[in-house]
Amino acid sequence: MDLSNQNRESISHADEPRPCRVPMLPAELLQAIDDHERRQSQRYRWQALRFLTYHAGLSRLMEALADESLDRREVLVEALAGGRPVAPCHSPATGDCRGRGAAHFFIVDDEIARLELSRSLLEERRTERFYTRLRHGGAIPELDTLLGDCIAQCRAHAQLLEETRQSLPARHRSLGSIARSRRRRRQIG
Repeated sequence: MDLSNQNRESISHADEPRPCRVPMLPAELLQAIDDHERRQSQRYRWQALRFLTYHAGLSRLMEALADESLDRREVLVEALAGGRPVAPCHSPATGDCRGRGAAHFFIVDDEIARLELSRSLLEERRTERFYTRLRHGGAIPELDTLLGDCIAQCRAHAQLLEETRQSLPARHRSLGSIARSRRRRRQIG
């Protein structure tokens, strides 16, 4: 395909009007926020339990992030409800929260800890995108400030998780040590 044709095609698609997003109703927004933050909090609580055997400080960090997630939920639900009492929305609990492919539930080494912190960082960035989309959707203008605060909090959490992940001790073994350990295993087995 000719590059000039490709450029014209991409320009023609760029000029087409994009479909407008229909703003969410307050009840839908309330449900989306409630579901998202409950899942986020539950995920952090599971991470706190998993990190308990690796490092108590990381476990406490995950507990604090879970608490902040619930606090964020409460503030947004209260703002959406407008001072009226709201019946809690219960989302179905997720089943197995172990990491995919994890041999053990508890985190016991640096490599798995680094992987799990990377997953937490990814989830925090997804939460930031979730609130950014809600803010750009503009369903309720009164929530813009609160959603902006949520986005800033997610960025701070992501930075904290990234710094924590980078501060984990790096274990680099030479290829010779790997070959020696394999030979030992063959001799034993």
